[in-house]
This record gives sequence, C-alpha cells and structure tokens, in this order.
Amino acid sequence: MDPFALKMKLQSFELPFDRYFLKGDRHANPCHTLVLHGAGLSSRQRFSKMRAGLKDRGLPSAGFDFIGHGDTGGEMTETSLYSRTEQAKAVIRQTCREPLNLIGASMSAYTAIRLTEIFSVENLVLLVPAVYTPLAYHLPFGPAFSAAIRVPRSWKASDAFTILEHFKGNLLIIAAENDHVIPDEVIKMLHESAKYAKTNEIYKVPDSEHQKLFPKSRDFDLAIRRIVEICGMNPV
Repeated sequence: MDPFALKMKLQSFELPFDRYFLKGDRHANPCHTLVLHGAGLSSRQRFSKMRAGLKDRGLPSAGFDFIGHGDTGGEMTETSLYSRTEQAKAVIRQTCREPLNLIGASMSAYTAIRLTEIFSVENLVLLVPAVYTPLAYHLPFGPAFSAAIRVPRSWKASDAFTILEHFKGNLLIIAAENDHVIPDEVIKMLHESAKYAKTNEIYKVPDSEHQKLFPKSRDFDLAIRRIVEICGMNPV
C-alpha cells in the first residue's frame, strides 16, 4: 500500500468491469462521497490532497481510476463517455450509499451530471466542468470522438444542461479564472440550467488555469471549506 493510503487509512478495492478491474480506495465503507478524476494523464492520485483535506474536515470519500488511467490501466481508447458513466455506476453500487455527494473534475463533471439521473444526489460539485454533445457519448475515445467534440460550439447541444434543469440538490461549480479549455459560457449555462437547485453557486478561483486550479493554498483551503459546507450535511 502506498504511503498516502497508509496515512489516510484508505481501504483499497477492485471490481471487475468488462476485461478490467477498476481499482480504487475509500476512507469508509460505504461512503457518501465519490471523487471522479478527469481525462488525459489524470488519475485518482491527482485528488489525494483534496480528499485528505475533506477527510480532515469530516468528509470521507471514495475514488477510483477509470480504465486507461492510474492503477486500473488499460487503453482509454477502448472506452467512451458512456463507459465512464457505467464504470462510475459500478463503483457507486459497490462502495457508496445514497444520497450521494459527487465531485467531478473536467470530463468527469459531465459524468457526474449524468449520474444525477440514476442515483439520489444531494450535492454536486463540478471542477472546471466540461460538457459534450450527445453525438459523442458512445464514440470510443480517439479520432472520431475528437472530431465530434471539435465541431465549433458542439458543446452547446449538450444534454448536461437539460439534465441539470431537473437537479434539486445543491450545486457548486468551481471554475478557473483563466481557463483556456472550458469557455466561460459553459460555466454560465450550467449555472443557469440548475434553476431548481437548492443552492447554486459559482466559485471562480483567481489567477488559476484548467490544469492548475489552486495555485495558492488559501484558494484551495477556501474550496475545501465550501465543499464541506454543502456536502457535510450527509451522515457518514
């Protein structure tokens, strides 16, 4: 077990999915909070500091590596946005208890939004959230997927906005001030779509970027406190 897992008393888990074993860890069994990492070179380890900060403030969590990432391994090109939703569903059913707190970053913000249609989600936290055209949902990650999402403003047709119209929990969007990946209009439309949410807040982190969301420790601490404020209402 790695030093972080030992320090945080994390329980490792794995579960079969297709030809792979999804590998992850949790602070408690079951958990109410699931943290979903983004795409690219990301993995659950990228959120170790955030999960530790949440745990220190009484919010234990679970996290796992999607296929093509981290300890799970495999080829991301063998999966899709649809597959990521199915992977997260499998992990939730094994490790979590509803109502859920979902924290989704970048690509997985879209996954988290999709999961609100399937599970009881009380609190939804979206970090530098990406959304996608429905035409890309079942396409394997690769050239066809890239071509679909690179159509100018294809994201505007995303079903994420319609889904959020039905969300009645608490929504917190944490955005980067200088995000060159996610247009400001995406953040605005997500915020405005969640018109029936109990609370609906945008926190734009000063002097931050998509890949460097918390350049200053005070902004990281503020984000942790805000997440705990909206998610800490669930028993663990």
